[in-house]
Amino acid sequence: MKKRSPIAILVGLAIAICMLISACGGDTGSGGSTPTVSSNSPKTLGTPGNYTCVSGSITVGGSTALQPLVNAVAKKYQAKCSSATITVQGGGSKTGLGQVEAGVFQIGDSDIFALSNQSDLVDHQVAVVVFTLVVNPDVTGVSSLTSQQILGIYTGKYTNWNQVGGPNLPIVVVSRPATSGTRATFKQYVLNGTSESPAKSTNLTADSTKLVLQTVEQTNGAIGYAALGDASQEGSKVTILQIDGVAPSADTVKTNTYKFWNIEHMYTKGPGTGLAQALIDYMLSPDGKAAAQDLKFVPITDMTQDALSAHQPKS
Repeated sequence: MKKRSPIAILVGLAIAICMLISACGGDTGSGGSTPTVSSNSPKTLGTPGNYTCVSGSITVGGSTALQPLVNAVAKKYQAKCSSATITVQGGGSKTGLGQVEAGVFQIGDSDIFALSNQSDLVDHQVAVVVFTLVVNPDVTGVSSLTSQQILGIYTGKYTNWNQVGGPNLPIVVVSRPATSGTRATFKQYVLNGTSESPAKSTNLTADSTKLVLQTVEQTNGAIGYAALGDASQEGSKVTILQIDGVAPSADTVKTNTYKFWNIEHMYTKGPGTGLAQALIDYMLSPDGKAAAQDLKFVPITDMTQDALSAHQPKS
C-alpha cells in the first residue's frame, strides 16, 4: 500500500476542517440563533403613525400656522427620546420651503404646496389647518361676512364697517407679508385669486400668527386672518367671524363646507431620513393626532377625499 506524504495528509485535514466549519456556520434551521431587532429600530422609519427613537439634532421651520402643532409634537417626541434635539422656528411657508431646499432646515413647514421648480422636495402631509377671520372687539354687530363683503374689504371697495352692518368705524386690514402661506391660502380660497389692495392697512414685515392677532387686538377697526387654534386662545381679545354664515370648525372643514383651510405640509429635501422622518412619522401617531385636535387642527386621516381633492394644485 502506497504511503501518503505528510503534506498531502495536512492538506486533506485542512480541507476537512474547513468543510466542517462551513457546515456549522451555514446552518439556517430552527436551531440557529436569530438576531433580535429592537422595536425602535430605524427600519421602521417611513411608517406613518409609528414612533421610533432616533438620536440627533434637526431644525424645523416655516409656517407659523403649523408651528404650534409641530412644537407640541416635538416636545412629546423629545420626552420619549431624550437623545433627540428638535428646534422649531417660524418665518412663513415660503421661507420654510426655501430653507429646506437650501439645507438650512431639515424639515420645511408649509401651508402651501411647493413650487414647480422645487421638485427635489418631498411632500409629507400631516394635518389640515383651519383659518379664520378675526376683528377687533370694537367692531360690534358683525358676526359673519359674505365672500363678496370680504372681497370688498380687501380690495378697498368697503372702507367703513357701517357699509357691512357694523359701527361707524374705519376698516383697517392687517396684511401679512408675501412669504405667508396663510395669505396665499386666503387669496386662493376666500378672495378667489384676487390680490389684496385694501384702502387702509397695517402691513406686517414679519410673518407671525401671534403678531397678526396682537395687531388686530391693539388696532381699532382692525381685521386680519389667523389659524383658528391660535385665535381661539385669545378669548375675547378678538372676535372670530363666520364666512357666508358658516363657522370655522373641524366638522365644517371635513366636508369643505367652510372653505378657509389648507393642507399642512412638512417637506424634506429628498426622501426623509433619520430624526426628520421619525418626527414626521410621529406627527401621525395617536399622540400627534391628539395634539392636533387640542389645537383645533384636523388630522389628515379624518378628511374626506372629496375635500382634500378640492385643495390640490390646479394643473
